[in-house]
Amino acid sequence: MDFLFSGFADEAGTTIEEQMDVLEKNGFKYIEMRGVDGKHILEWDDAALAVIKEKMDKRGFALSAVASPVGKSKITEPFEADLARFKRAVYCAKFFGCKHIRAFSFFTPEEGDREAYWGEAVRRVKEMVSLAEDNGVVFALENESGIFTDTLEPCVKIFEEIKSPALRLAFDPGNFVRNGVKPYPEAYNALKDKIDYFHVKDAAGDQFVPSGEGESNMVALLKAAYDSGFKSFLSIEPHLGYLNDLSKAQQFTTACNALKKTLNEGLGTNLALTDLNSV
Repeated sequence: MDFLFSGFADEAGTTIEEQMDVLEKNGFKYIEMRGVDGKHILEWDDAALAVIKEKMDKRGFALSAVASPVGKSKITEPFEADLARFKRAVYCAKFFGCKHIRAFSFFTPEEGDREAYWGEAVRRVKEMVSLAEDNGVVFALENESGIFTDTLEPCVKIFEEIKSPALRLAFDPGNFVRNGVKPYPEAYNALKDKIDYFHVKDAAGDQFVPSGEGESNMVALLKAAYDSGFKSFLSIEPHLGYLNDLSKAQQFTTACNALKKTLNEGLGTNLALTDLNSV
């Protein structure tokens, strides 16, 4: 069985060379691009984009997604800055030839009636989705803590209100656990037709942990997805800083190995694990 593996490579290394080295040792050829050398992709000028793309092309790497921070801002703040960032994310996605732009649905107000701002959140997401649709890319909405689509009901609701092929879900099991939602079967069964991308991180209570070590029921979740014909990206998002005896490269590799173990158990594959001492 073929898998599309990707990951947040800035959690594996700082430079693009370091990032590609670690991912390559784990058998990955896609990057969910957030940043290089501590600078976010949306902050790069066109010359910097070209340099990174040339280096990636030479080693056979490509982007699975632009991991934008768009929509990870307060709903009470002006929309113009986020809209400008999303336009730049669209440009970057097209420049690198990737389909997905990870984005969010805005932080809910700290005080006052959350529901009173729901319509504004939908309006903003809808405007960006329309822009994505016009440019042949996808707004991959991540379920994230503190934003309007943090739990199951609003995730279902936003897809009912915005019906576009350019709005899809970047399903994050760990984030659902931290918000009191069972990723499988509850969230998966309600949202499976909207999922176009998985962020692979598990959680035990408030602590993110490697796949299969938390409460996400990852084996059953990914088995159900592939049994239903899922063919898109599994993107490693380790968040394993608590394993502070390991280097960033080893933390990333730990997360990769955990995903492979999950797939081997659930799907009967025989994916080889990577020696932590080799990265």
